[in-house]
Amino acid sequence: MNIRVPVSWLRDYLKANIAAKTIANLLSLSGPSIERVEKRGDDYIFDVEVTSNRSDAFSVFGIAREANAILTNENIKSELISPKGLNLPLEPDRTNPLTLDVKITDHRLCPRFTAIIVDNVKIKPSPAIICKRLESVGIRAINNIVDISNYIMLELGQPMHTFDFDKIKNHKMTLRPSREGEKIKTLDGKVQKLPKGAIVIEDEGRLIDLCGIMGGENSQITRRTKKVVLFVQAYDPQTIRKTCQALAFRTEAATRFEKGIDLEGIVPALSRAVYLTKQVSNAKIASELIDITAVKSVEKTISLSLNKLKNYLGVEISVEKTTKILGLLGFAVKTTPQVISAVVPSWRILDVKDDVDLIEEIARVYGYHHLPSNLPEGQIPQGGESDLAGVIELKKALKYLSLTEVISYSIIAKELFELSKTKEKEAVELANPLTSEWQFMRPTVLVSLAQVIAENQNIEKDIKVFEVAKTYIKNEGDLPKQDLMLAIAWQNADFYQIKGLVENVFEILLRIPKFQKFTGENHLFEKEEVAQIKVGESLVGTCGILNDQIIDYFNLEGQVAACEINLSTIYQLPTFQLSYKPVPKYSAVIEDISAIFNQKTLLAEIIAQVKKAGSPLVKKVDVIDIFKDEKIGKDKKSVTLRLTYQRSDRTPTQEEVIIVREKIIDAFSKSFQAIIRR
Repeated sequence: MNIRVPVSWLRDYLKANIAAKTIANLLSLSGPSIERVEKRGDDYIFDVEVTSNRSDAFSVFGIAREANAILTNENIKSELISPKGLNLPLEPDRTNPLTLDVKITDHRLCPRFTAIIVDNVKIKPSPAIICKRLESVGIRAINNIVDISNYIMLELGQPMHTFDFDKIKNHKMTLRPSREGEKIKTLDGKVQKLPKGAIVIEDEGRLIDLCGIMGGENSQITRRTKKVVLFVQAYDPQTIRKTCQALAFRTEAATRFEKGIDLEGIVPALSRAVYLTKQVSNAKIASELIDITAVKSVEKTISLSLNKLKNYLGVEISVEKTTKILGLLGFAVKTTPQVISAVVPSWRILDVKDDVDLIEEIARVYGYHHLPSNLPEGQIPQGGESDLAGVIELKKALKYLSLTEVISYSIIAKELFELSKTKEKEAVELANPLTSEWQFMRPTVLVSLAQVIAENQNIEKDIKVFEVAKTYIKNEGDLPKQDLMLAIAWQNADFYQIKGLVENVFEILLRIPKFQKFTGENHLFEKEEVAQIKVGESLVGTCGILNDQIIDYFNLEGQVAACEINLSTIYQLPTFQLSYKPVPKYSAVIEDISAIFNQKTLLAEIIAQVKKAGSPLVKKVDVIDIFKDEKIGKDKKSVTLRLTYQRSDRTPTQEEVIIVREKIIDAFSKSFQAIIRR
């Protein structure tokens, strides 16, 4: 996040007799980075980049606090001056104080709420110095009361808001989560339709504030305002961020609330606001302080071993220097010979969590440029090779197999998720989906490919597409299981065509696949036309014919053969070594053999029996045709195999071929009760 800080404003709290550019350089070395210094009239404007964890530095005083610590550590005379009015007694100036009834329905949404009423207010333009400072950072001056709320936000990093007290019906306010579809007209004149759960304030049936983002038009300060409610508060950062995202609407206040607010700085900010209101409008305090808090102030103490500090930084910093740095940053420090104990200031509670955070604070203020710049020694760690090169080569090879690569969304609609038949406990659902079309992280790529075919089948027939992408399966207590998958879908193809394509893929991957009858449940494929793929004993994928439910849902023309292969698993398995085999010098004898088998007999078993009975003469077995018809018998199928007989020393003789063929026929008869077709 970037903020703009006028140097003249910074010097109200940072008393150091040095040039603006020197301050900018030292801040950039050890604190928030000054990205640009702009000359404007007789002043300079710092454009400051503040990391999102440092919400304490989203203000002029926060930058002054940082600069004072850094300058003092560099032995430059510097003093930090607090803004006037931070400790102003908030006692009523009248004998009959006004009252405001405030109710908070869910303290999680608002951990602290403070407010006070001032009257005798005179609405007029702000003093020139306030107008100039607001406009120099891009905020339009409106009137003396509204400008104070913006001024406090920029000065102290505490967003605040103002209401016209007389416009609050019955002087009652209820802070609650919004209901779906509620509307509020904000100060910019726009009507916002609210999502469920936004933080709002209502009086008697009206919404008067979209909390943490922008106030309501119906309670705004006008020229006729006499009594003003000033309030400073903290809101749940996650709720504010979700609301901003849902409305596509973000303000300066919301940006600060999203990062977290210093709860202990709320009352001082309100006191400062009352002080300025008295100064610029002659206002009087007209009520008791309203301070509703749901959290107890907890002191956080962190211990740091001096040995750990030395080991991390590679240099020994004295206890005195370390104590001085932490003290300048607002930490209350106690030391022993070996350990430093530091009490974290309230404005750093959100980002200083443990001892390594203390080490970071000491190191940056001490100056990274003062640390030794030695190159690391020892052996360079060797990381595993990336799979990216293999994936690129695989994609190239698939292109030459006449497949077209597609890239589809990893987030899918509920209907497609249900089509995958994934168990609910494995679902990865987005907590805040942008649309109903993007609700679940997909557990399979095949449903997406079926959708691609459906959307393109009127342009081309027999579509062959593939995608290499991750799937997402819920992993309780951890990030989702994310496997890199290769998915292929082939329209109007049969099981044996997709199986042959998978065999080609595994040749490219240098692994040997085994196709087995599918065990377990798989709702993507037809039950009788699906096989699981293994490499060794590892299950790496599935191939088969997509089931009728998917075909009907997408209204696909013809059946679709498909496969899904887990590349994450495959790349962890050993490859086979390529070896050279000379081209045979002698011709092979090739013949076809047909037999009628039981329909449930697996082709893999038939081929395995052929290789066993025909060894060593049978070198290759190809499935040529599978024929099913009641003419050959109920629950029967005719399988035609092409056998290649070959020897390395000569061409096989007819007698040798006949002997081996008879062995194969005999094996078919004994093992499968098959009938040879003559």
